[in-house]
Amino acid sequence: MKKFITERKWNKLIRHQLNTLRDKWKNYKLRHLRIGKVKMLSKDNNIDFKIVNIDWDIHWQTNLYLTVIIRDYLRFFIANTKAIGNCVVEKNNLQCDENNDEEWNKWKNLVNSVADEFDELLKFDKKIEKADVKDVSELYEKKQQLLKKAFSDLAFIFEDLWW
Repeated sequence: MKKFITERKWNKLIRHQLNTLRDKWKNYKLRHLRIGKVKMLSKDNNIDFKIVNIDWDIHWQTNLYLTVIIRDYLRFFIANTKAIGNCVVEKNNLQCDENNDEEWNKWKNLVNSVADEFDELLKFDKKIEKADVKDVSELYEKKQQLLKKAFSDLAFIFEDLWW
């Protein structure tokens, strides 16, 4: 005995498949967001630029994206730049020696520790997401303290993040 699909069941099946495809497409787009592209505003001035083509969906978690960008850019910077930041150079030593392993290790550890603080901020977001309602306020207070420390440490090394 053959089973026939009624028109109603057929439409329901098609709607379900379209909704599944639509959800997969949305998830794909959320995993492949464009954080922007640098657009130079002047040919003569290399610091005169802005970021354009930022995906619309970035705005609803800007704090998350900025935290990840800061963390990952700090790690990229220290892995690819041998220049030592002036904030770790001895006050009486006016010359920064690039071959000084002690200063280099101090600088590398400092930049990586700031990146680790931003990584901790991301972990606090995950903890807050999974926490019970009664624990959220305590975690939020700890996160605020870490946030202040991370940005003050970033401010300390900020001027030396150039090469």
